[in-house]
Amino acid sequence: MTAKTYTRLQLATDQLRAAVSLFVAGRDRFSVITLAGAADVILSRLVLNSGQENFTDDIVKLEALRTGIERPRQEVGKAVNNMLLINALKHFDKGENGIVEIDDLEECALAAILKAMANYVVLAGKQEDWVKVLFFWIRQNPDLKKYCDRKGDL
Repeated sequence: MTAKTYTRLQLATDQLRAAVSLFVAGRDRFSVITLAGAADVILSRLVLNSGQENFTDDIVKLEALRTGIERPRQEVGKAVNNMLLINALKHFDKGENGIVEIDDLEECALAAILKAMANYVVLAGKQEDWVKVLFFWIRQNPDLKKYCDRKGDL
């Protein structure tokens, strides 16, 4: 049997596409978060490798403008992943009690997708049908303001 070769972008794209498909179909939000989180790790690195700033860098800059303190990318990235439950769903460290508390699973799932999507769009644009489906879903969502500040962001 001949081995197949895949680029990291192909792997991350498939993971993110699966996350989007599950999300818009109203399916397993835990898998959505895990898939989007895994895709984002790859996409973030690919954006940096291309000489551009990734989504986390944007957060670092915005936070520095607001607070005057610039935290390291790794620290901010971990904080965002913790907030979106990406780390909680991927890891089970020694000494933890085995419980994951979730305030808004839907919000975490969409935010995890959007975090990865921001990096995907830098690399590949918005032309793929599955990307358009996500943005269409967001535009149709009556709670749009819950997920972003301005409709023009989409």
